Amino acid sequence: MVKGVELRFNSLDGLMLYLTDFGMLFFAIILVFYLIIHQNWKWLILLILSLACSFEITYLLKLIFQVPRPYFSMELATIPLTQAAGYSFPSLHSAFCIGIIPFIPKIFKFKWQKALAFIICLIIALSRPYLGVHFVSDILAGGLIGFLTSKYLIFAEDNLGFSNWFLTQIKTKLEVRRQLAHIVFGVIIVFLIELRLLTPELLLIILFLGLILSFLTKKYQIPFIHKILVLFERPQDLNSFPGKGPIFLVFGAYLCLMFFPLNIAKASIMILTLGDSFSHLIGKYFGTTKVPFNQDKMLEGSIMAIIIATLGALLFVKLSQAFFASLITITIEAIYPKKMAKYIDDNLFMPILAGIIMLILI
Repeated sequence: MVKGVELRFNSLDGLMLYLTDFGMLFFAIILVFYLIIHQNWKWLILLILSLACSFEITYLLKLIFQVPRPYFSMELATIPLTQAAGYSFPSLHSAFCIGIIPFIPKIFKFKWQKALAFIICLIIALSRPYLGVHFVSDILAGGLIGFLTSKYLIFAEDNLGFSNWFLTQIKTKLEVRRQLAHIVFGVIIVFLIELRLLTPELLLIILFLGLILSFLTKKYQIPFIHKILVLFERPQDLNSFPGKGPIFLVFGAYLCLMFFPLNIAKASIMILTLGDSFSHLIGKYFGTTKVPFNQDKMLEGSIMAIIIATLGALLFVKLSQAFFASLITITIEAIYPKKMAKYIDDNLFMPILAGIIMLILI
């Protein structure tokens, strides 16, 4: 392994500690809002898809190589300025940051914007070996994965233009918008929990605020909020329970954090987030075989949902836990009677069931 950074400056320590996590989060938020404000939907979708792919590839390689962090290695006993969970090779941070670089010329118009974004990406990646939580080789490998994934998707878009079809589906199909919003919202919740920015107490506050807004929007058309609800909410829920989906998703996440160990809670939310949405989306566009006992579900959607949910949960738990929790939960959800769904929302029963199964398999 290539050795880590051994030269440090006291004046830079605080900056590197901030940029490595919070800086990356704020940069990502600013980038997303910039694309939304400029209605640059094509590159927003491609950026999210690229980062998700490189993130999953990088994490699977971590599980394969199982390289310990520099401060655990006999080759380099680095004194870390912070701690990091999991294995070292390759770096998820560098896959994320360097994966943004090919999109910079597509997103920004001005040279100073491009230069600033490039510098931020580079510094965040370099903060990892500086802080002592990665080897330089981890940064190079992760960066290469992120960069090549982004370049490939940009090449595919420039030559095939597949985003136009995708954007048309988002604009015209309510269920597509709903399921994509479900994925993004769920992943953000897990990401904020991972960064310890979202606690059970904060989730409870968000839940109560959501219930208050839901009650108010039944009586009044609150500007902006009403527009978002019309864009993403089913008409029947808009009249009876506005914001039902995200409210129950927050409630499910809260219950998971209260009753399960942290990693199982995060894996349970991922199974709900990915399994539920991908079973709908893949079943809608690629499904040909109906699931027994439920004519509204497609077998192809359920099978792919199990695979994708397993990969998502694998970020936090063992393969056996991730697979069997996804398999059982999504199978039950696929044959879940509509009559029961009126009384027990799947945003509640799916993560709780997945968490119980993973607890049993510890």
